[in-house]
Amino acid sequence: MNTGDRVHSYANAFFEAAFERWLDALQGVASAVAGQHGRLAELTASGADFAQQQQALAGLMPADADPLVRNLIYTLAQRGELPLLGDVIEALRARVRQAGAGPTPVEVVTAIALTDEQRVTLEAKLAAQYGTALSYAYQVDPAIMGGMIVRIGDKLIDGSVASKLAAMKQALGVTGE
Repeated sequence: MNTGDRVHSYANAFFEAAFERWLDALQGVASAVAGQHGRLAELTASGADFAQQQQALAGLMPADADPLVRNLIYTLAQRGELPLLGDVIEALRARVRQAGAGPTPVEVVTAIALTDEQRVTLEAKLAAQYGTALSYAYQVDPAIMGGMIVRIGDKLIDGSVASKLAAMKQALGVTGE
């Protein structure tokens, strides 16, 4: 195993251990709040004093809970969004599953074929914003007239001339062809 692989292995092991510890603490609070009838309503009451919420929640967390976990719990409570904790936990688990599932597919549709230089520039910009675990597929569709449409996983960025013209038509109330 080369040095890069060992570094990656250590980093992954550390991340997985820390992440599981965070999730265990979050799940413990979610279970404790759910297991105490009326406790969630009491903790999220709009008139409840934040210091009281914080004190009550601190008692539900492990003594060695990471400050990031504490801050997330306190932020949710302060904003009256503690009921979202279960959904946050599931979203975190889904994000880790997705990260382990392989590269995120990227579909790029342009009116004309991109040059190699344009592809390299586009891929560098997308990697800076979405990470390097991306898998690209390019398609040419003259119907979009210009610009490009980029789909990254479940995100759609439509910068095509055709969609901009359609939006202008709609804004102007033009209904015919």
